[in-house]
Amino acid sequence: SHDSDGAAFEIDPVNGSIQVVTLGASRTPAATNFEAGQTVLLGIDDGSAYTITWSTVNPTWVKPGGTASAPTLATSGYTWVLLWKVGSTIYGAEVGKP
Repeated sequence: SHDSDGAAFEIDPVNGSIQVVTLGASRTPAATNFEAGQTVLLGIDDGSAYTITWSTVNPTWVKPGGTASAPTLATSGYTWVLLWKVGSTIYGAEVGKP
């Protein structure tokens, strides 16, 4: 499924477990419809060097071996980010980029 790009586009599991979005500007997405046990693999195309601010979703970023920070978006192709919710916490991990 392809998310509609918008100023605060919604990352919503109802749109499918694998989603892609191409940024039309720098964005601050939301994830208000995430419920515990849901997950979304999100492919993010940075458009023309746009960025994502994760302050609304506020995921706990994880990686093998310890804490992580939000990924830097690839300049071409998709940066793949996995988001999942356990209890009331949304976790995030960068899966990869080209």
